[in-house]
Amino acid sequence: MHGKLLCERLVEMGHNVTIISTNHPEKTEFEERKGIKLYYLQDTTFGSKRGGWKTASTKKFIELGKINHFDIVFSMSASISRGLIAAVRKRKSPLIVISEGPEITFLISEVNQVLYHGSGFRNLTKIFLAFLYYYFFWEFAFRKCDAVITVSREMANTIKKWHFVGKEKIFTVNNCAETNRFYPDQTQRERTRKELAITDKEKVLLFFSSITKQKGAHLLIKALQGILKTNDQVKLMIVGDGDYLSGAKQLVKLLGLETHVIFTGFASREKAPHYINASDIFILPTLRMEGMPFSVLEAMACQKPVIASRIGGIISIIDDGVEGLLIPPGNIPELIKKILFLLNNKNFADKLATNAREKIIQKFSVDNMAEETVKIFESAITRKNE
Repeated sequence: MHGKLLCERLVEMGHNVTIISTNHPEKTEFEERKGIKLYYLQDTTFGSKRGGWKTASTKKFIELGKINHFDIVFSMSASISRGLIAAVRKRKSPLIVISEGPEITFLISEVNQVLYHGSGFRNLTKIFLAFLYYYFFWEFAFRKCDAVITVSREMANTIKKWHFVGKEKIFTVNNCAETNRFYPDQTQRERTRKELAITDKEKVLLFFSSITKQKGAHLLIKALQGILKTNDQVKLMIVGDGDYLSGAKQLVKLLGLETHVIFTGFASREKAPHYINASDIFILPTLRMEGMPFSVLEAMACQKPVIASRIGGIISIIDDGVEGLLIPPGNIPELIKKILFLLNNKNFADKLATNAREKIIQKFSVDNMAEETVKIFESAITRKNE
């Protein structure tokens, strides 16, 4: 999503944008969308040596470079081949990597999850080997590029620590929310609640993310059981898809919560704000070392009070007690406590929500993200020409 929003805004600002991507599901090789030129490389899998990405992406860049001068080459991950790096350097264009977070964050999250649940130890060897593969065969690009843009201070510090990137080469540009799409809308709220048979008296807790154990869906389901002992007019809406979806449904059934949980399935970008507006509190009890989750930004843009784990880039978004509430990752009693507090203190919850919307407009808009990124691009060009 970051890449899509950035490229669209760059075109609106008058820049020419060309994207080299992996295969198109309909085998399309080229198209122009919203002024962006898109080249699709068939029979490739992004970031995969087996998928031919290394060779195909380098070949396409060299081919396009013969007819175009690219002032900046930027990649939305560190999955860049040595051949492509060499081709970019030959043309003397700055190479910039934009990263949500390095592979080490995934490894740490997996280890934390295994330790928390006390199971899954057999998978750690496979996960560790995958980390080594990406670290040595792909993420060397962090050290070879001219600049690294990451989405939060926490991710910037992680890349500095694990990839030995000098602080002069690493920049932070926050993720953003589309405030023209995500905003408080009472009509959306009423229509969606009616579609889902939610009464006016019922309060809705929203989990909107990939449905995985790393994201903490199971923690919120367990917390709901405790909440209902105090307030039985609460429902949990789980929006999304993922490898834990069936597990989440089984847990709901095991705990006897079927009448209090709504599974909507995958939601399109068009439908996403409808579900957010239908809710009363947005919750992300993630165990993962998040970069800067769009779901939190979008909930804040819709003026919802947020409860989220104090982990990764989330602490760069929310000041605890000002725009939302933070909890220790995996702490179900604290999660229950904070949810009940907001349910019982509407004025405070409304204040958090108002502050959240204002912060998104001031610091996390698409315009801010694009303008800050362009400044880094221009600085990289200047340094390259010195």
